Amino acid sequence: MSFVLASPAFGQAQPVADPTKAANQPAGPPQDKPPAPSPSPFTFTVNYDLDLLDNLSGGRSRGIGHADLLKGSLGYDGNLQGHEGLSALVSLEHSFGSDFTPRRIGGFQAVTSIEAHPAATRLYEAWAQQDFLQGRAGVKVGLIDLNTTFDVQETAALFLNAADGTGTDLADTGVNGPSIYPTTAAAITGFWRPNSDWTLQLGVFDATAGDPRHRSDFVAVKLRGALVIAQVERRFGDTARVEVGAWDYTNSFPALDRLGPDGAPRHVHGNAGAYGLIEGRLLKRGEEGEGLSGWLRIGFANGDINPARRYLGAGLVYIGPIPGRDKDEAGVAVTDVGFGGGARVAALQEGRQATGHETVVEATYRYAWKDWLAVQPDVQYVIRPHGDRHIDNALMIGVRLAFTWSK
Repeated sequence: MSFVLASPAFGQAQPVADPTKAANQPAGPPQDKPPAPSPSPFTFTVNYDLDLLDNLSGGRSRGIGHADLLKGSLGYDGNLQGHEGLSALVSLEHSFGSDFTPRRIGGFQAVTSIEAHPAATRLYEAWAQQDFLQGRAGVKVGLIDLNTTFDVQETAALFLNAADGTGTDLADTGVNGPSIYPTTAAAITGFWRPNSDWTLQLGVFDATAGDPRHRSDFVAVKLRGALVIAQVERRFGDTARVEVGAWDYTNSFPALDRLGPDGAPRHVHGNAGAYGLIEGRLLKRGEEGEGLSGWLRIGFANGDINPARRYLGAGLVYIGPIPGRDKDEAGVAVTDVGFGGGARVAALQEGRQATGHETVVEATYRYAWKDWLAVQPDVQYVIRPHGDRHIDNALMIGVRLAFTWSK
């Protein structure tokens, strides 16, 4: 039996299937779904940070300034291509140049972690890492940022002040600083995890990061001596961690307060130091990491060679401080750097009356506006900038705009 339908538009009959027989028709062969595409082993990320700063009072001079950093990185995960335990990273950075801290504040601790002078485009990192023993051990070789592995202050990463990244006792050492922003050095590092709680790490870095005479070079490897650093870390689940590290340069360095027969600084060995950190969750709220965390870090260096003899940093961070804003972060931090006798003698020789320390108090709030944009207002109060009695305490406000794109 069949039905016909007269179409007024075309004036001809068309067959229509009998709906009562549809269920009796044999089913067609199942359609194979196309296989899901394999995830790419490569990840490309672009970050742009812009800090707008204003020194409201005190310091060297009132006024505004900025610091900005553009960074692109390409990561490789060999596990997704059958190369078990292999990973690699290449990253480029362009710092637009800023001298806000020395020009406006006159401080020793940079008020923004992306401050760098002069402006330059650099190869920042380029390394390969091979893990062994199901990820319990590994070796990394190449241009490496020391602070991605050693002296990592996870909770303090929220803050703008550079001292909350790498402690000042370590960050201000070496001819051109250790292998940290803005200039890294060739290195080989390794780790071993005897179990899930303990991690032992050792690194050997080129003692001279980049070329101090040409700081805007795209890349420079000098291999002039070595910076050796070791660290032991103990984790207590996801609630707390403790790390202790020690470092030493093989090179000799000019002593700040010792002169040779020709009147030039005498070179001495012993540019070494140590640091310790404890951080963890103090109050848990929710299941997505919300709550209150805190940290305490202390470090020491040779005050005859380096301006900073000791460092003390501490602070609190609350994740999700406002209901419904579980990705926002609010925090307060205090950093204090103590100057060595050599630095104070050198200051007197330059006509400056130096005190024993500089203290920075910082309060900040990171508003996660979008997945790709965060807005972070910030205020810092710098007490005795650079330990100079002739520089008034400085009050600075600012805001960081952080853009992120990844594919």
